[in-house]
Amino acid sequence: MKQIPLTILGGYLGTGKTTLLNNILKNSEKKIAVLVNDFGEINIDESLIDWQEENILSIAGGCVCCSYGNELVETLEKMKALDPLPNHILLESSGVAIPYKIAQTVSLMEFLSLHGNIILTDASRLLNQLKDKYISDTIQNQFEGNDLLVLNKIDLVDNEEIDNCIKELTTINLKANILQTSNAEVSGQTIFKNYKNRTSIKEAINSDEFHKVDKFITTTIKCTFSIDIKKITELLANPANGIERAKGFLRDKNGTDFLIQFDGKNFDIDKFDEKRESAIVVIGRDGFFHEKEFIKKFNNISA
Repeated sequence: MKQIPLTILGGYLGTGKTTLLNNILKNSEKKIAVLVNDFGEINIDESLIDWQEENILSIAGGCVCCSYGNELVETLEKMKALDPLPNHILLESSGVAIPYKIAQTVSLMEFLSLHGNIILTDASRLLNQLKDKYISDTIQNQFEGNDLLVLNKIDLVDNEEIDNCIKELTTINLKANILQTSNAEVSGQTIFKNYKNRTSIKEAINSDEFHKVDKFITTTIKCTFSIDIKKITELLANPANGIERAKGFLRDKNGTDFLIQFDGKNFDIDKFDEKRESAIVVIGRDGFFHEKEFIKKFNNISA
């Protein structure tokens, strides 16, 4: 049976995984299959979509984009039935998942060939995250078994901060290959590379060591009223609310739609021409993010 090369893209919430996938889809000449938790986050030009069926999009040029949710194994099995087979599979793991555990699953599937485990991290937040007792274990566990660490968003920090980030990453993993980027601009050649040094992945897969994994709460809030954009940014940025990540479409009192993204530190707020359901997905640390209390606060910020 012909094996399909597969590369895992991992990293914490808001590090730029989806941006990287968008870049690859725009520029790759390969027939690739992209697996994500929610392909609604992938910004695909509608003119490029050939057809859509359930959780699968067929994209002009031979690419396929799938949403797998919790059914990862089932979705991977469907890949071997595609005709023609994809040249490569890119699998975006959840922002709170441990990628080397996904590598373990992939290694058991004979029709797949694991080419690499690429982990993204955010230069503007890394040092603070590693000091945060609530999420530092998750961050460090995500670095295990990697073939390449991508230090993204270096345009948001100075050279001293970059040097400190690299020092910390090297301390965690002495053999780490570190690539510095802005806007998740990583070449297809780098992404699709078959990384030959697989020792680190095998060690992580075979390790019996117990790993502490932080728990997170995800809530989706549908909004039936107009939003004061300034108030929502203040609400999300307030450290007392424990928000790690937020993303959604919200409408102000003038009827203008905005795409709002928050990565725990930085905001990205853009006007959005297409009409979307007004809703936002919020992720917070278990024991620190109080879902009901936050929803109550959210409902009190109408414009």
